[in-house]
Amino acid sequence: MYQPTNIYYMITTECNQKCTKCSHWKQKDSAERLPISKLIRATKDIATVQELCIVGGEPTLFRTEIYEMLQTLSDTPIRTTIITNGVLADRGFIDRIANFNIHIVFSIDTMDKLFWKFVRGVDSYDRTIENVEYAINNLDPLKVSIQSVLSKETEFHIKKVAGYAKQKKVYHSIQDYISDGFNGLWSEVGKKQVIVSNHEQLCFAADKNLSIFQNGDVYICFQQSWINGCQAPLGNLNFQEITEMLTSEYVEDVKEKMRICNLPCKVLKCNIKNGENDV
Repeated sequence: MYQPTNIYYMITTECNQKCTKCSHWKQKDSAERLPISKLIRATKDIATVQELCIVGGEPTLFRTEIYEMLQTLSDTPIRTTIITNGVLADRGFIDRIANFNIHIVFSIDTMDKLFWKFVRGVDSYDRTIENVEYAINNLDPLKVSIQSVLSKETEFHIKKVAGYAKQKKVYHSIQDYISDGFNGLWSEVGKKQVIVSNHEQLCFAADKNLSIFQNGDVYICFQQSWINGCQAPLGNLNFQEITEMLTSEYVEDVKEKMRICNLPCKVLKCNIKNGENDV
């Protein structure tokens, strides 16, 4: 049986910003929303899960669902990570989640107000930074971090973001930009070279991750369908139990193909080794 430690839940593809690095904000969720009870049941049915990471789009568009997840997981040791652009992560949101086992990651790619408008597509600098600083001042430092995306457009801005994080005494991480899947206007800093025979570039996500879409489809990785022969999901939580999916022959086949694939997404943070860069 496949025993993932990290679940990534794409709660929505919709967004409240118009970031130039991706085109997600142009999308609308078309399927009915997966009942949160089914997501939580699947999460609790996997004894090895240590973290549930909520991604988007923008997760805080569905704050009521986030509150329900946190409340129903509060009797477990599972940490919930929320990756947000920060616009809706206001005082009310931070106060509501403060006492849960959470980690909130704010996406910040520049500290320059003018360039911010290019990055986000809207003028949301003041509101976002106000929310970030409220979170920093009112949460345990280990519950807050900042993440930047490295591209040709942002590489000269990230140093100041890192300096801001250091000043505020919060963890700062950098993730490489990849054009595939984001369909944005940014450019990669050099073409990502993946050498299949290099052990350091094996896909570690194939041994620890599980990715769930808002429509209930389950994959090992959000990019799993890019691999030949792995286009189909492991299953769908609306119709199947998670244990049925994780004990199938198909999941083992997908794992083996993922480990040796040469996709550029291997530079993403979800592919790090267990325990590396933990916060």
